[in-house]
Amino acid sequence: MIWEIDDGAPEVEGLDAHGRPDPAYAQALGLLPAGRGARVLATLIESAVAVLIALPAVIALTPVLAQASSGRFDPAEFFARDDLVWLIVAAAVSQGLMIAYIVVQLVLHGRKGVTLGKAICGIRSVNVKTLERPGFWRGAVVRYLVACASLLIPLIGPVLVIMLSPLFDIERRGRGWLDLAAATWFVDVRGGLNPYDQKRMRIARKRVKTPEHEEKAPLPSLATPVDRDAPDEYVPSARLSGGVIGAHRGTSAPVGEPPEAPAPGSMVSAVPPSLATGSPPPAPAPTPASAPAPAPVPAPAPAAPEPAAPAASAGVRAILVLDTGERIEVRGTTLFGRSPSAAAGEGVAHLVPVVDDTRSVSKTHIAVMPARRGVFVVDRASTNGSAIVRGGTETALAAGHPAELQTGDTVRFGDRSLQVEWA
Repeated sequence: MIWEIDDGAPEVEGLDAHGRPDPAYAQALGLLPAGRGARVLATLIESAVAVLIALPAVIALTPVLAQASSGRFDPAEFFARDDLVWLIVAAAVSQGLMIAYIVVQLVLHGRKGVTLGKAICGIRSVNVKTLERPGFWRGAVVRYLVACASLLIPLIGPVLVIMLSPLFDIERRGRGWLDLAAATWFVDVRGGLNPYDQKRMRIARKRVKTPEHEEKAPLPSLATPVDRDAPDEYVPSARLSGGVIGAHRGTSAPVGEPPEAPAPGSMVSAVPPSLATGSPPPAPAPTPASAPAPAPVPAPAPAAPEPAAPAASAGVRAILVLDTGERIEVRGTTLFGRSPSAAAGEGVAHLVPVVDDTRSVSKTHIAVMPARRGVFVVDRASTNGSAIVRGGTETALAAGHPAELQTGDTVRFGDRSLQVEWA
């Protein structure tokens, strides 16, 4: 017996054979690297806010620091100043605000991958391997300490470490020396996918992990016809105690038309053929000429008129309204998807392309098909599934199994939906 031991280590997707992050995987998810201009602008915004916070202390202490640097600082004169209290208050308030500003920036960066400047410029920071939050200690604190260390070389250090080092990235992902130390990567959430949108990321990972396959039409059901135009479709004609008699589609009358009348003089049997022999039953004995004629049967009273159906064009079996407001008239098999196409042997179908930037909708996601007993919807083995919402209750659709639609139903497929206005 072989025992599997779970060491609890989570599986990280998007790594190459050497355990390094694969840029192609992130690109396939829809993540875009943040532009160099946006990153520089975010840094300038955060630096400007820090200068504004420190400005009161700078104004108050600059004369004192100038005297100390020139050797003219007199402690007795300094402590005898009338505005000494205001100098201490200004320095303490600025210092307290600066500490709070830095702590908030570090916490937001570690937990949400965002800071003040990055939020304004549409940038988010993620761990370069897991594509999740960078973490407080390495992703935020280590990065901050390396940035502070660059200040030891005035002007040259910050320009080289913060602004110019991303140009040396061999992967062309805009990762500088700070990113290498903190294992972070900055992405553009305005032009690409937001990695902190869990639903979109889950859909994107699932789509990359499970490539799309060519969808096939579901097999027709013996109980529910799915193609009204197929000449060889099996249609139940009558039900007996011994089973179901199958009638060829071509021999049955079209829907809505009465059956053909029998030829004059022909005998029509009211009993179905024998299932055992396949031979017709014996004809009834003729009525003797001397028998009295049966009394005439009075004509039945006319039935009350049925309520009129909702107004619709000729041949329309249902009216569907997409969540965009577009109205779709269902006259035959209607396919919905990003790029719907009929399967081999499915015949002519009405194709309704659905715009979906998140790719939650499959190429051919659902099919709406009219039948004798109503209008049905079938999930075409979609990736993210479909469901019918009726009376506040959502029922998932099993792939390939038709479900009858009713007026007022809402069909959810992926992140899109449609409402049945009339069926």
